[in-house]
Amino acid sequence: MRATKAEMTTNKDHAEAAFAEFFDVEFAGQFRRAVFLLRDRGAAEDVVHDAFVEVWRRWSEIAEPGPYLNRCVLNGCRDHTASRRRRWTHDRTTRVEQHDAAADELSDILARLPFNQRCAVVLRFYVGMSNDEIAHAMGCPVGSVGPWIQRAKQQLLKELT
Repeated sequence: MRATKAEMTTNKDHAEAAFAEFFDVEFAGQFRRAVFLLRDRGAAEDVVHDAFVEVWRRWSEIAEPGPYLNRCVLNGCRDHTASRRRRWTHDRTTRVEQHDAAADELSDILARLPFNQRCAVVLRFYVGMSNDEIAHAMGCPVGSVGPWIQRAKQQLLKELT
């Protein structure tokens, strides 16, 4: 049984409307999370955009697009951080980030944490996720999350005192 052209158009319109609604609900939070992780608004925008493109490509296949989008954004941030570190190591130069007046000591300390620790802290204290949710979002064992957060808190405390 083949769908008529009108039915295919209706299905496409419905999918586009559902995706547009999903985008409107998710974009701001995903963008803020990526900015916290990358400390670069332009890179965060690129990562989140690429993640939404990936979700759209698989929109009809994904049962739960929210967790899939979270994973895409986190993986994009991880990849961006790793490629930036490789570029820095390769060039042997440091790149001075432009900070606005709102940048503070805590933000600088967070930036120095290893990616997994920074990510776990942002997801726990900024997003409010549980250890299980963080592990699912990061694609890691639940047992890794607690130690990452604990080490990050110890480092934050040490540098802030």
